[in-house]
Amino acid sequence: MNVRQRISTAHAISERAATWALLNCLTREIALPTHALDYRSPLITDGLPQRHTGVPLVLARWPGGRAVFVVVDRIDPLGAHRYLTRPYLFDPSRQRWWCPTYSELIAYVLEELARDTGASPHELHAQMLQSVSVMRELIEARQASGDCALTLTDYVDSEQALWAGHPAHPAPKARQWPAGSEADAYVPERRNRARLYQWAVPRQGLRVLSQSLSVSDVLESVGDQRRARPGEAVISMHPIQARLFAATPSVAALIDQGVIRDLGESGFLAAPTASLRTWHIEGKPFFIKGSLNVRVTNCVRKNAWYELESAQVIDALMADIVARHDPLLSTLTLAREPAALSWAPPGADPETARWFTEQTGTVLRENFCEREGRTRCVLAAALFSRTPEELALVETFIGGEDAHARALDWFDAYAMALLMPVLTLFFRDGVVLEPHLQNCVLIHDNGWPHRVLLRDFEGIKLTQDLGVDALPPNVSSTVRASLTYSRAQGWNRIVYCVMINHLSEAILALSWERPALGERLWARLRDVLERVREALPDPAPELDALLDGESLPCKTNLLVRLRAAPDRDAGYVALPTPWVREVAHG
Repeated sequence: MNVRQRISTAHAISERAATWALLNCLTREIALPTHALDYRSPLITDGLPQRHTGVPLVLARWPGGRAVFVVVDRIDPLGAHRYLTRPYLFDPSRQRWWCPTYSELIAYVLEELARDTGASPHELHAQMLQSVSVMRELIEARQASGDCALTLTDYVDSEQALWAGHPAHPAPKARQWPAGSEADAYVPERRNRARLYQWAVPRQGLRVLSQSLSVSDVLESVGDQRRARPGEAVISMHPIQARLFAATPSVAALIDQGVIRDLGESGFLAAPTASLRTWHIEGKPFFIKGSLNVRVTNCVRKNAWYELESAQVIDALMADIVARHDPLLSTLTLAREPAALSWAPPGADPETARWFTEQTGTVLRENFCEREGRTRCVLAAALFSRTPEELALVETFIGGEDAHARALDWFDAYAMALLMPVLTLFFRDGVVLEPHLQNCVLIHDNGWPHRVLLRDFEGIKLTQDLGVDALPPNVSSTVRASLTYSRAQGWNRIVYCVMINHLSEAILALSWERPALGERLWARLRDVLERVREALPDPAPELDALLDGESLPCKTNLLVRLRAAPDRDAGYVALPTPWVREVAHG
């Protein structure tokens, strides 16, 4: 019997996607690092499907006999599988397997993980249930509209296509919106446009950071300055942030006193992007990235005061690097962040001023769509995702007659465009980019890779041994510390983002219906890394070790959420190198 399932209801689709994300976490954070991955049927098979069309996989075993079984489409060195069945759990008391609901699955898994780690699973359990509920509502909304198609032909559409979120996170759609906030109006997956919330504030207390834009240019890009009275400036906020802001007693007092004026949702008509707090405004030169004091997956998404300053430092540093016109960086494009703005009441004490700064903090990010064209830009996270009907979006994007050969050549071009500048900047300049799927945008010519755009300067760091030397001497100690990574930290972050988060998902998507192609794509990736190494004029000992079979660092999204720790405290586990097959198979 073929045990692949035909799923159409929003409830089933959302639970399937959430289950796959959890299985990915278990594979990469628990099973692979502890050599507990077994591509064989277990000795006891009572309760399992007796016939299947894929590869049997026991991906977790715990003391006492508990285990998880699922059928996958391939043996993959980094556990990037397509799951062909629902998971089965082993009941040691009855010596048989059973197929759980999603709620039963997470209770079973979290109980075992809590026993192993001593952490309380209750907060993560609630986030996982909330995440799958959000996913279900998003799918129901698309189905009700009669327009469920996902498209990669327009950049904004690709930003709003991530209905399932991070493919290896236990709660990829967890969003702790305030109760009764009607947040659905502002989520990207609903393909919404909304007007930004505006406030009129005294110019006294306004802080504009920019080395290339005038204050008036910054203000014109942030809000509708026609609404300002003499001595005022208009600033914008995410409507949910504005609600949280206005509910604070100190802000309410300023409104009552007439110090700030509430202009409501009267700002630019904008499209929320995948990050939720960054907005695209058609025809304007900049995206607006505002604070959002809401936890989304791992973090509260506010603009910390030092991040506003560090964005300007990084913007100037990257502008200098790109101005060299280095051929090794020819496939890299950056979304500049040339300005930041915040407001705090004049005369406020330092603690109050910092609070207001982080509530009102806004970063302007270059609207690269105006230069490149919206139809030539696609978010990598969407490009390598699947539809609710389990179709790989990249298949239709690439096109061509000989799909197998074209996928190999396309991947060569894509991986080279991504890896060459990322690794050059690390080894030559000590710059740690953050090239994960949601930070990368492919700029293409009729689907063919041309350049890769990196965005979000908040994630860029500088290595202690090399990169920090480029910092200006007047940078504050806090900003310097926020930008500094050890060389090992930087390498771990780059390798996780580019190899595990990004390119393993690209390989899975490109070989979605033809798993045998996956091995050839891994081999092509090693060839690309060899060519990058040959082109690098600088010592690259970490890359040499990687090519020789050094393990890969994998960030622990599941374990950090289980501990309810901030994202910066996430550790890494070691995964086998994809081209050392005997290690990968155990």
